[in-house]
Amino acid sequence: MISLGFWNLIIVMLVALVLKHNWRLDDEKILWQDSIFLQNGFLRKLIKFCRQPIVNFALQAVIVLLVSRLVIYTGWLVYLLNQSDPPFWDFKWFYTASKLAHQHLSPFNLDIFQQGFCTFTKVCGSIPPFVYPPNIIPLIWFLGYFPINTAFTIWTVMHLIAIGLLLWGANILLESRSPALRNICTIAVALLFGLIFDLQTGNVATFIAVLLLWMLIFAKKDSNIAGGFCLGIALFKPTLAILFIPYLLLKRRFSLVLTSLITASLLGIIGLVLTGNSVTEFLQDAARGVPLWLNDPSNNPYISISRIDLRVVGPRFFPNNTFLAKLFSDLIVLVLLGLGCWYWYQKQLQTAWSKTIFLSEIALIFCLSIAISYSQPTSSVMLVPAVVFLINDLLFQIRYSSFSWGRISVWLGGIACLFIQTKFINGWLLTSLANNWQWKKGELPYILKVTIFTLPSYAVLGITLSVLVLAITSLRQLKAVRVASPQEKYEL
Repeated sequence: MISLGFWNLIIVMLVALVLKHNWRLDDEKILWQDSIFLQNGFLRKLIKFCRQPIVNFALQAVIVLLVSRLVIYTGWLVYLLNQSDPPFWDFKWFYTASKLAHQHLSPFNLDIFQQGFCTFTKVCGSIPPFVYPPNIIPLIWFLGYFPINTAFTIWTVMHLIAIGLLLWGANILLESRSPALRNICTIAVALLFGLIFDLQTGNVATFIAVLLLWMLIFAKKDSNIAGGFCLGIALFKPTLAILFIPYLLLKRRFSLVLTSLITASLLGIIGLVLTGNSVTEFLQDAARGVPLWLNDPSNNPYISISRIDLRVVGPRFFPNNTFLAKLFSDLIVLVLLGLGCWYWYQKQLQTAWSKTIFLSEIALIFCLSIAISYSQPTSSVMLVPAVVFLINDLLFQIRYSSFSWGRISVWLGGIACLFIQTKFINGWLLTSLANNWQWKKGELPYILKVTIFTLPSYAVLGITLSVLVLAITSLRQLKAVRVASPQEKYEL
């Protein structure tokens, strides 16, 4: 029998071989020859230091081990999830909803859902209700045809396909065809905690991110019908998708928005028919279920340590004053939305109210989608466009601009915040630390609540502000480059 250590060694060797043959700048090297940015004294010293044999080897070793660890962990996770008795996690809610719909019963009714949950998953007692809208039912209908283990295997394969599409989409948006930079982009996206955590828990955040990313890729290519179809499906989780509708209306993509609304409406009608519901009954069930769902320790903004949105910041600072807590969170959200709207307005003025979809706008909306409303760690997969934007912004600075400590500080701040959204910080570190207290009973020390355990929310705020500041400061730079070189097609 071949040991696991042997397979680990094989994977490390294969990763090293693949990276070696694909770590080339190619045409990018020519574009960087006359770079004013790289002539900065500090950068010249840093490049010289990194080119030293021992430092170069150490950097290569770290990258190879990092990628190998990611591949091994993903493979182990897929293997674990397909054992005879996997934990299923969030998948149990979708499976139960599908099985109930097959019986023409409403999964939105709390009593019916809890009985079905006990029957189909063998987990009984008080569990959070199913709070998705009816348009999710046709999308998960197929799960009810299979036993739970088979359905979960299919669900896992769908996640892996979605991850592949997400990585492909990120590379499409990258403003470089250099193999080295494409590898860097792929690795940076794969390190986001939400990508693997969503696969682990069997949630739907990756599906939403893929649909929205490809909707925008289709929109950039003026394929509005395909884009609208993707957005319409993604609206089964409106908290992550709803901001794109006013943005696309601003861009005068009316056919795309209309297609999405028709798609979502048809799915909703089918969902209501399949579950034997009316709109009134669904709204009554939702009015009863949502407050109970928000009171669950994992969702309650006053107790949960897993949420990454900005709605938890106020409750963390003012746990004994609901008015101040809500006011503080609302103020942060309103300021962010106001700054975002101001930037979009300035961008539209600069582009003569163009229909063109810009990456800076995409990245900002993705960030705001998880910042302003309920988001768990799985939703950090929505930061993929921000990763691509930060890489593209650095490439733009290297090609066309001089070095600026102020601008590079903002960029590094965004990178640091993205690092917090990796498994190293948001997964292993915070989880292991939280296990020292009974956090579900609200026993976390106040100082830790507002500092360490709010880091993921601060990181979302930091990434959003980093994208916003870089996008705003790029407005004049892009205008100057287009005046000097009209043939350039670089977009931010």
